[in-house]
Amino acid sequence: MRRIIRTAAVLLALFTALPAAAQVPFPEPGRPITLIVPYPPGGGSDITARALAPELERALGTPVVVVNRPGASSQIGMAELARARPDGYTLAYGLWPSIFTLYLDPSRHASFNRDSFVPLALHVIDPGTIMVPANSPIRSFADLVAAARARPGAVSMADPGILGWEHISSLQLQQALGIELNQVHFQGAGPAMTTLISGQVDAAMASTSTALSQARSGLVRILAVLSPQPNEFLPGVPTLASLGTPLSAGSARGFVAPAGTPEPIVRRLAAALESAITSPAHREQLRRLGLDITFMGPADFATYWAREEASLRPVVDEIVRQGQNN
Repeated sequence: MRRIIRTAAVLLALFTALPAAAQVPFPEPGRPITLIVPYPPGGGSDITARALAPELERALGTPVVVVNRPGASSQIGMAELARARPDGYTLAYGLWPSIFTLYLDPSRHASFNRDSFVPLALHVIDPGTIMVPANSPIRSFADLVAAARARPGAVSMADPGILGWEHISSLQLQQALGIELNQVHFQGAGPAMTTLISGQVDAAMASTSTALSQARSGLVRILAVLSPQPNEFLPGVPTLASLGTPLSAGSARGFVAPAGTPEPIVRRLAAALESAITSPAHREQLRRLGLDITFMGPADFATYWAREEASLRPVVDEIVRQGQNN
């Protein structure tokens, strides 16, 4: 019996001493990685995720399959990731601040919080815009404000989901200017844009990457950009600050894994994402979409997340208190 025990102990020691090279590599060659985009096709998140996927495939040496899991302002897709096996083969391309506004709102009963995820890389920060259909009689931001003041609650403003940056910014805008808009919520930027272009709503807030392609096609007119400085990709479009309303907003997009993902896998994914995001080919591709990369690695991304969440928590609390979260 003692000999059997000694033999087992030796075998266990040998197994645990195996070098990393003898362990199963990550990713396994040919095994696909699923990238959840928690929004419908056609919006800014979907566009930029699919733009990066080929570069990430090259960096990892395995297929990256983008799947759309829309619903409940990204809550369905992010909940799916939180439940996923933490093995590195399921990731999500999330949108900030939407991820944390979901779990800051108690009425949403989100099944996740910040501790449910491991930050891997921040990809881009996409400044917001305000736009109208190309054939709209509203020609400027001043026209939009005048129309809202003339018909309180009649001018409609579309957003891609409750408590996304667009919804929050619209509420802040209305409060700052003393106007009342008819806020219309959609399940993602794609449906919101479709409705705007068809003229079923008067105006919309959307990210630059979403708005720019539609403006280039002559389908929408961008009235203002919600960035502190003029946007080089939107020449001639004024900032809200230059129009007397110092409101800055937009979306940050990045990659997360489920909590519990082993540290070696996190390091491998983070390194591959950095290589893909900062590659010259991807940088040029983003510029064609009207964006510059805003890369952050896991530590900086985690710090950014915590800081932005702390900053917006009082705003979300007030929106919930006033019952504007539905």
